[in-house]
Amino acid sequence: MSRLRVGVALALVLGVSSTSCGLLPEHPAGPVVGARAEGESIVVKFPVCRGDDMRRVEVTDFDDVGSEEPRLVWWASDPVTPSAEQGVVRLWSGEGFTRHAGPPAGSSVPRDIEVKYADATGDGYSVVLTLATIARAKPAPGHYWTRDGEKAEAQIDAQLPCGGESATPEG
Repeated sequence: MSRLRVGVALALVLGVSSTSCGLLPEHPAGPVVGARAEGESIVVKFPVCRGDDMRRVEVTDFDDVGSEEPRLVWWASDPVTPSAEQGVVRLWSGEGFTRHAGPPAGSSVPRDIEVKYADATGDGYSVVLTLATIARAKPAPGHYWTRDGEKAEAQIDAQLPCGGESATPEG
């Protein structure tokens, strides 16, 4: 299974799984999560509905297949800014969160990471990112690279059926 896990990360480059109510029949792999490189940071955009209660973000070493629990690389909890509450997370900085880990040493950041978002119930989304791919992607300002191509924040959020509205996976 460990080779399969690494193979999936490399083959898909950006894969998404979901444990939240955001799964749509038209998008069986779950809603896309976006990412872009900004300097030394990776900015991730999770799909959220207004009023969602995001609690914690964790970054783990996706390549740590020898451990029962993958190595925790970085974390942040309790968002306090509108941007963080709307699912925009600047990895390694803790910007917008009450509590967070310090930035990891450059040599301790793995090639493939899994970024997990959890709400108050423990549900949320996760995305596997190959950092070299994100660094090479050059989305337009205000947009993110996703497995389905470049998308704006509103397009990422539009995947969810917020407030009983129907969502379209195309965004």
